[in-house]
Amino acid sequence: MTGNTGLLTARCDPYGIESTVKLFGGMFPEKMMGRYIWYCAERAQARYQYVCTGGDYGFRRANDGQPVTATHCDGGHKGVVMPLCGRHALELAAGPPRPGFTADRKTPFGQVGGTVSNELCPRCAMPDEARALTGKANELQDKMTRVQYAMLGSGLLVSTVRTPDGQIHDLAAEFARLQAAQDQYRARLDELHERGIIHKCPLRLTEVS
Repeated sequence: MTGNTGLLTARCDPYGIESTVKLFGGMFPEKMMGRYIWYCAERAQARYQYVCTGGDYGFRRANDGQPVTATHCDGGHKGVVMPLCGRHALELAAGPPRPGFTADRKTPFGQVGGTVSNELCPRCAMPDEARALTGKANELQDKMTRVQYAMLGSGLLVSTVRTPDGQIHDLAAEFARLQAAQDQYRARLDELHERGIIHKCPLRLTEVS
């Protein structure tokens, strides 16, 4: 034990069920949770926190090229404090075991696909500008979807509709306008990736008092 007050009665909480669920470090709302809610029934042995390790990032344009406007990340971003049992402390520090089955071949374990949680700092993967651009691009995508539904509203593909006040609304032109605006946001996101501003910093699990 490390002198953590109340730890003897705390339950392991790697998924936030005992406290607050924060999808992708709080970047996504809880309404996006899946239908299966995971939890751990074991008692916690200590409290831990993910800390961003930092590094230098930037894409190369050619095999002999240098990183394009390489970005240095000081790291230090900190996640929520989590009471963890020994097994989950090991899994979050080193990653989950490879997929397999228990000895009786009845119970699967491990992770198939996806991203191991210690491979990515949410703050580095989604900095403020990228988060704002992604939100705007998603908003435009929703509008484009509504325009597409309007174009197929009668069961036939149409490019214009008549509004209640008798005006002709060009749906095809509206869709093209929205798509062009979205392309600008996505081009800027691609640039942030290339320059290393959007990057994938690894995390280090550290014990806290």
